[in-house]
Amino acid sequence: MPESKRSPVLAAVDAIHAALKGLAPADRAKVLAAVAALLDIPAGEGTLPGGQQSGSVRKMLPEASLQPSSRPLSLIELVQDKQPSTKPQFIALFAYYREKYENQPRFARGDLEGYFARARQTPPSNFDRDFAETVRRGWIHEEGADSYITSRGIEAVEGGFPNERRRPDKAKARKPKQPSGKRRRAQH
Repeated sequence: MPESKRSPVLAAVDAIHAALKGLAPADRAKVLAAVAALLDIPAGEGTLPGGQQSGSVRKMLPEASLQPSSRPLSLIELVQDKQPSTKPQFIALFAYYREKYENQPRFARGDLEGYFARARQTPPSNFDRDFAETVRRGWIHEEGADSYITSRGIEAVEGGFPNERRRPDKAKARKPKQPSGKRRRAQH
């Protein structure tokens, strides 16, 4: 298509694609979120001019301009990459996965419970308690069916939960307790 007849929207998409294609997916998301904030685009809005859903961007581009898409990331791959070790970390990761890979930023508490089975993980014995802990940590904002992962939650997941203590490995042997000094003296 001659440059003079090219759509300004298509030109913008090409420019953004060229700028972002060398970045990791997490970095791409950060750049896009920053640009959205600079342009005053409400978070989670998900619509383009004319009311189109952002997921239908491909429909507005000519076939020739489409690059072959990369394979989607599975939930199990994301778990292996981020290595959550606590149930609240898993819950935050599931909310992240819904938003980033399933384009479903809003959810109800119960919507995340089934992700444990999908990720081949043992579900928590008390999901409500663990979900409440995820909210307490500021990773999820709970608002009924309009709950969402927070910026702090996204940072925690993308960083692999860097500020979280890892649970001790159960396979490691525990050191036996030493008798206290008072007991040793009394035995002599």
